[in-house]
Amino acid sequence: VVDDDRAIRWVLERALAQPDLAVECVDRADRVLERLLANPPDVLVTDIRMPGLDGLDLMARVREAHPELPVIVMTASSG
Repeated sequence: VVDDDRAIRWVLERALAQPDLAVECVDRADRVLERLLANPPDVLVTDIRMPGLDGLDLMARVREAHPELPVIVMTASSG
């Protein structure tokens, strides 16, 4: 889960956590991009609007290297 909003990360981490499912949350795409490219998760959940590298750019870069990786893009924007 990549989202700059701490509350969203907290909610998603708890909602997705299962005994057989590890959930890792980070606050900025540019801080995790290299790791995602080298060792992709089973699924990537990312916010669209974040400081630095945004979620759409993150998705594009990860999909170039791992086109089969499922990506869920979300936003909590209201307006």
